[in-house]
Amino acid sequence: MTITYVNGKFLAQRLTGVQRAAREWLSAVDRLLCAEPSANERWVVLHPPQARAPALRAIETRSVGRPGMPLHWWEQWTLPRAARAGLLLNLAGSAPWFGGRQIATLHDAAVWDQPQAYTWVFRLWYRALFRRLGRGAVRLLTVSEFSRSRLAVRLGLPPQRISVLRNGANHLAALREDADLLDRLGLSGRPFLLAVASANPSKNLARLVAAYAQAGLSGRADLVLVGGTNGQVFASAALPAVKGVRSLGPLDDAGLKALYGGAVALVQPSLYEGFGLPPLEAMACGCAVAAARAAALPEVCGEAATYFDPLSEQDMALAMRRLVQDEGLREGLRRAGRARAATFSWDAAARQLREEVRCAA
Repeated sequence: MTITYVNGKFLAQRLTGVQRAAREWLSAVDRLLCAEPSANERWVVLHPPQARAPALRAIETRSVGRPGMPLHWWEQWTLPRAARAGLLLNLAGSAPWFGGRQIATLHDAAVWDQPQAYTWVFRLWYRALFRRLGRGAVRLLTVSEFSRSRLAVRLGLPPQRISVLRNGANHLAALREDADLLDRLGLSGRPFLLAVASANPSKNLARLVAAYAQAGLSGRADLVLVGGTNGQVFASAALPAVKGVRSLGPLDDAGLKALYGGAVALVQPSLYEGFGLPPLEAMACGCAVAAARAAALPEVCGEAATYFDPLSEQDMALAMRRLVQDEGLREGLRRAGRARAATFSWDAAARQLREEVRCAA
């Protein structure tokens, strides 16, 4: 019997796009194993004691290690020992240096392509780790053709050495939104633009805020920013104080869905995305999207978004004004967005992931 151990470090981390993808892939694989069981497969999630184990039916969960051990050292010391009898599947970027037989998911090459966005310690560690995984992992996965091409260049690998495992877009569909959130925030019946991103310099939020001020939209439509930060990973990214801009910090999924449903549009100004999940989430919720013409965003959004130059405050300001003023544009983008989001499925990704594991076993 093949045993696939899943690196569950992400279950103890703050939820960002990388952790979201790992959780959704895992849940979708669990559904697939329930629908199509195999006596020759066994999947086990190994997670730190401080993590909350997900409710899975076909996949086992097991807490390993000492309570209170820092996550980095848990992953580097405890995890590879607990997984030594099988194949270790890493879904959230990091992996053990001495990991035996493992599959590594490298979401992007940003530690090379956007070095200013990270602390020097994080940057140096991940560059070294990715090079080691590029040489030693039995299979490599990433999330877009853009990321595959950039990782191939940075790691000196042929692109066919890396498989593309896309994200899905339907994880908010069955969730009930926080119906009172807009009232509590004073946004009910009030037009607002939305940006969902961590406070990371590559997310380009400072230029977005400056472009909003240039667009002259204060008093007509607020700009609402949602997302947290992590000082151990990202360099600082201070934002200018501009009237009409509201920073809410991180929100749960119910609150996020309410904002997608109430926003005039989502604006995604990132200079760099290995995939870019918020635009797809917004599209699935019927929200119009304007996105930067950069990195993986055009690949993911296709013809269902309107685009702008992320280095031009003027171009970004023009896109925001058009979205606020042109209901016809917004309606066309909403229709196109729903159709685009429907082509991204966690269940389809799970079927591919199961096949990647079978080929590596």
